[in-house]
Amino acid sequence: MIFLLLKITWEFRLLHQKTSVVHGYFLPPSVSRLLQLTTNMPYADDPNGSLFTLEGMQMLTKLRPFVRKFLKEASNMFEMYIYTMGDKAYAIEIAKLLDPRNVYFNSKVISNSDCTQRHQKGLDMVLGAESVAVILDDTEYVWQKHKENLILMERYHYFASSCRQFGFSVKSLSELMQDERGSDGALATILDVLKRIHTIFFDLAVETALSSRDVRQVIKRVRQEVLQGCKLVFSRVFPSSSRPQDQFIWKMAEQLGAICSADVDSTITHVVAVDVGTDKARWAVKNKKILVHPRWIEASNFRWHRQQEEDFPVKVKKNEKDKENDVAAATDAANGKVKEDDVAAAATDPANEKDKEDDVAPAATDPANEKDKENDVAAAVTDSTNS
Repeated sequence: MIFLLLKITWEFRLLHQKTSVVHGYFLPPSVSRLLQLTTNMPYADDPNGSLFTLEGMQMLTKLRPFVRKFLKEASNMFEMYIYTMGDKAYAIEIAKLLDPRNVYFNSKVISNSDCTQRHQKGLDMVLGAESVAVILDDTEYVWQKHKENLILMERYHYFASSCRQFGFSVKSLSELMQDERGSDGALATILDVLKRIHTIFFDLAVETALSSRDVRQVIKRVRQEVLQGCKLVFSRVFPSSSRPQDQFIWKMAEQLGAICSADVDSTITHVVAVDVGTDKARWAVKNKKILVHPRWIEASNFRWHRQQEEDFPVKVKKNEKDKENDVAAATDAANGKVKEDDVAAAATDPANEKDKEDDVAPAATDPANEKDKENDVAAAVTDSTNS
């Protein structure tokens, strides 16, 4: 049996005094349109339900598209745990929402009270060896000792407060009255990855005994297939004083199976740049090489599949200020500050475009709880929001 640890994270919205009342709580009028979709029975096992009011905790919670099917299919391959840095009572409430019949998790919830190290997660609370543990989480730094077990998820920014919390200036999915497509969104993508990992791990053609197999090696192998065959050279993506090989985006590309080079030659397949005016960018155009933005690497990392390069073009800069902004963005990427809004944009569903005039504008987040929650509130499987 392989163990699957899910970080059941969510951003939440505390329902508090504003102007209109729904289910006994005061809400801003702008939220009323959203709450027309809300399920009144928080733990009803409704396969079509995705928006819930946790009235005992004064919260509005949004489940990520495809989560029901994800849990059902993943449970056939893995023994699943919920692992969160939130308190246990809070996590149990969300577990009831996700698993009302208690068939997926069987009360296996690990919370901050179980952690043996502050601000860090470990596998010491899991009844299994590290060699058979797969971790799904949207935060890498909390798994310093177990990065090889980790599959990094893109966050689910449904409510506006989540976008603000993580510094994104774009409209949230709720404001656009859109959502991820369940069929090829983040959870569907990761489910396919998990199926492949499971198949390789239990491959009967492999002579190694099951007890000696290591799922970390399987994860590494599957990850290296993403950009296999690509040879990259970077152009003004990193600070000039830095060593390129030490930069986050360089290491990410290598983990995805790409070969990274400091110099151009005939074997280069991609030039990664933020400005079409650099020498290497012009060389790419002249020699019919692929010119692509660094976010192509980030998107491929989240989606576990080589993304279409034309979706990540290096645009012509209108002025010097644009150049500075793009260099700053690339520097953020090099340091690990991933812009998930670019990744998630390809997976949103425009079906509700006609409802844009009803955009939701939830109230500002509550600073009282935000500090304690920020490591646990940003959603790989659920998304709630607070004000």
